Amino acid sequence: MEIKEAAYDKIYAVYLNLMRESLNLDKYWKIDPDKAIELEKSHDKEIQVYSYILSLIEKDNKYLFIFRLKRWDLPKGKLDMGEGPEEAGIRECEEECGITQLTIIKTLDPTYHIYAYKGRYELKKTYWYAMSTKHEGLLVPQLEENIERVEWFSKEQIQKEVLSNSYPAILCVIQHLI
Repeated sequence: MEIKEAAYDKIYAVYLNLMRESLNLDKYWKIDPDKAIELEKSHDKEIQVYSYILSLIEKDNKYLFIFRLKRWDLPKGKLDMGEGPEEAGIRECEEECGITQLTIIKTLDPTYHIYAYKGRYELKKTYWYAMSTKHEGLLVPQLEENIERVEWFSKEQIQKEVLSNSYPAILCVIQHLI
């Protein structure tokens, strides 16, 4: 199924100020939040809207990362039906990392990205949280989500080991928080 020209034209008209940001620049764009909210409320059937959360967890001046699909990433996931973003953020971290005692310490502005997927466009709204924890136990990667490792990194280690093998959106957030 090809992406319909009309859908592309609608998106292009609404998002004249798209900034491309990704390794695959032709399929993934960061978009202006005001324009994204306008599209999100339009109920356009050719555009599916998904909400995600991403969390940066700190403990003792170290930050938690997951290794998934050959890249370092932050714990993340989709909101379940009827679930709020903060609740989803904590749940996803617990599931993906086997971590407990999480506290949200800072909420960042959501970001919006749009990309072509399976013959249509998807709008991805991402809620970002900075969290802390008092967790003392082992970290357990959620293997069924292809998470191979869960590790703590100092700021210096992040600069040397993580940033060169992560995603562009993660880099932007880490630079603001760390």
